[in-house]
Amino acid sequence: MGRRFETPLYVYDLDRLTDTYQRLRKSLHDDIHLYYSLKANPALSICAAYREMGAGAEIASRGELETALGAGFCGDRIIFAGPGKREDELETALRSDILSINVESLDELSALGQIAARLNKQANVCLRINPKKNVSGSHLQMGGGASPFGLDEEMLAEAVNFIRTSRRLVFRGIHIYVGNQILDSEPAIRNIENTLAIARRAAGAALLENGLELVNLGGGLGIPYYPHQQPLDMDLFTRELNRRIESAKNEPCFRQTTFILELGRYLVAACGVFLTRIVSIKESRGKRFAVVDGGMNANSMATGNLGQKIRRKFPICPAVGMDRPDTELYDIVGPLCTPMDTYGSGYQGPPLAKGEILCVPLSGAYGRTASPTGFLSHPGCLEAAASAGDIQCIRSRGDTEDILAGQSLFDKRGGIHST
Repeated sequence: MGRRFETPLYVYDLDRLTDTYQRLRKSLHDDIHLYYSLKANPALSICAAYREMGAGAEIASRGELETALGAGFCGDRIIFAGPGKREDELETALRSDILSINVESLDELSALGQIAARLNKQANVCLRINPKKNVSGSHLQMGGGASPFGLDEEMLAEAVNFIRTSRRLVFRGIHIYVGNQILDSEPAIRNIENTLAIARRAAGAALLENGLELVNLGGGLGIPYYPHQQPLDMDLFTRELNRRIESAKNEPCFRQTTFILELGRYLVAACGVFLTRIVSIKESRGKRFAVVDGGMNANSMATGNLGQKIRRKFPICPAVGMDRPDTELYDIVGPLCTPMDTYGSGYQGPPLAKGEILCVPLSGAYGRTASPTGFLSHPGCLEAAASAGDIQCIRSRGDTEDILAGQSLFDKRGGIHST
């Protein structure tokens, strides 16, 4: 495969992607709708695959909105979250008639109301709430305490009243997302319970006759990358989640509610592999280095540059000949001129050679999309997708010339002058 397509290269197994989604969909209560978080992997073919299976789209930028629309999602299957939405993004979202804009501050509420008035439109609003305490069990917390994400829970009544007094804002529900890479079902369920409790208060504050239309339960469900990690007990999680949703549907404020579970990493990570070729084997003072053509600029997730507090060795193996005895130790490093560009030291494996391809599994999420692709001006990664024995390129690698696209030299003869 790496010989057919130029490395570095991502390959996504669409059949595995489909199986993961459908198994989860079948296990969930009918009133829980799955939304795919584009930030995990915004490749157009990946997004289209989820749209074809009935998922909605969770976006966090105008670019992701255009991607979702390009993948065929209808506006009423798109929700927009994120703490720094520009006014042009809010306007585009309104013009696209999306299901909900998940507002994260009173300032954003005010700006959205003004834009809606100018466009003579109604804006569907969910309030993203930052709860008083984080019960997610996540090491990367996005709620509880001071946070740039969401309105503090103490401001719930004020925000609801702001919407009620606006002629252009329509209160649809709430959204709570407090962390990611959650591998323990117990705190994940506690977070669901806390979300339902806040939703009850929101419905009461809004004096809604028919209750809340939307309750976004967030997501953040993770996968195990390292040997010490255990997978989330998804059977237990879905069973307990369904039980709580079934009970909630008996309450007036939830009888007509659509519950949203937004997932990215859990759905897509295991369907992708990253392939990178060894360009050099070198020894330096007793250490052996395997230098590959794709490092942190191509796969920042695997090189540990996504804010991990503890650097751990990401799983890596030869793409062929994995049954060879592991007799050698290597440091695996990328091609960039920085010590940060490393997958780690002390990898034990078979003797490796220049030209050999290494495989990095679990690379379907936060791989290419979360990498500093412009760092040191290497061309981007090619992406391919496979299904039923067929494999196709879904994003070209690009050329060195592409790096200069959109740039121009400063014209000393004059142009636009600042004062």
